[in-house]
Amino acid sequence: MKLDPLFSSSAPSSAVGRPAAHLETPALVVDLDVLDVNIARLVDTAQRAGARLRPHVKTHRMAEVARRLLAAGAKGICCATVGEAETFADAGCEDIFIANQVVGAAPLSRLVAMA
Repeated sequence: MKLDPLFSSSAPSSAVGRPAAHLETPALVVDLDVLDVNIARLVDTAQRAGARLRPHVKTHRMAEVARRLLAAGAKGICCATVGEAETFADAGCEDIFIANQVVGAAPLSRLVAMA
């Protein structure tokens, strides 16, 4: 299955570590130290509340962010569509909740195949 470019699980580009002035714009730039601190705070807050964290991928749409959330203690991820679930499953996510109804023979078949 071909991955949607928005959800690419490929290795980071060669732009990692380059000065911001050398990036072509527009460019998404993520400070990984800040991301990891925010993820740790999110997981800690959920655990202290007794909640099992299952962040929705629509907030980031990146396999690497999902992997970091899971490694930090998230129970799983939440997706809106079978396509999103397939993409994140292909990227290694195993505990996936689809928040919307799955209707129709084609998406149901894809869901069964993914399960």
